[in-house]
Amino acid sequence: MDWAKTKNIFIMLFFLLNVFLSIILIYTLNGNNITKDTIDDARQALAERGVAIICDIPDFNGSVGTLTYHDAGFDKKKVIENLLGDKKSSENLARLPNIKYEDKELSFPDQYSFVFRDGSPERTLHDLNSAENVLNLVSNMLKGTGVPVTDYHLDTVEEEGNLKTYVFKQKYKGFWIHENHITVGLSDKGIAYLEVRYRKINGIINSKKIMPVYQVLIHHHDSIRNITITRIDLGFKEHKMEDGSRELDDIPVWRIEYKNQGKKQNKFFKAYDGTEIE
Repeated sequence: MDWAKTKNIFIMLFFLLNVFLSIILIYTLNGNNITKDTIDDARQALAERGVAIICDIPDFNGSVGTLTYHDAGFDKKKVIENLLGDKKSSENLARLPNIKYEDKELSFPDQYSFVFRDGSPERTLHDLNSAENVLNLVSNMLKGTGVPVTDYHLDTVEEEGNLKTYVFKQKYKGFWIHENHITVGLSDKGIAYLEVRYRKINGIINSKKIMPVYQVLIHHHDSIRNITITRIDLGFKEHKMEDGSRELDDIPVWRIEYKNQGKKQNKFFKAYDGTEIE
């Protein structure tokens, strides 16, 4: 056998082997997904605690930073003009935290939120039989206020008596932003209640490794027990400290939606260490 040719073959095989091992190593170090077998094992372990999971368990195993905001919110004067229909007095009214105008009430709990109540909602030409149409109507009502209504997506719908309540939350880069929300109370005549919170997002910074949600579920063996989990997702939420203060940035959280006596409820867990928060 030609030794030079054999040597070249061995060199080539050695090179290919190193490439293959490098690919495997990179995949192992950078892989952001949990295996299906691990997820299945977690389902089985949770089932033994009486936990039924009727949704997907996210297999994300990567890093996420904290969410930062600008100080900017919405145009308060424009909100008053649009919802109360009083353009002449809007500048003076904007100085007040609570405004009553005919059968309407408008309050501003803080610079990033407002609550509107209409005692005599007018019938609208809009077909309000779908969440999309409800959001379109809200978009028209808030035109020019600076609230990016189209960034909000349906989160929940509840019906009690003659009032149907839609909750929309903002999404940013695929994450739910739990603090930025629009709540619409719809009567048979129109929108009787509207609550909006909006603070302009700056970005996501300081990425850190998070705890996979299957580990969070297994870890909380006392609170995650004998329930039916209907939804699991990753988003951002404001975190209240023990002294009552709040962190400046929103932290990534796992939301666990579950049924308790037929009613849907939520639990939130810090994605970094799995600690439950309000």
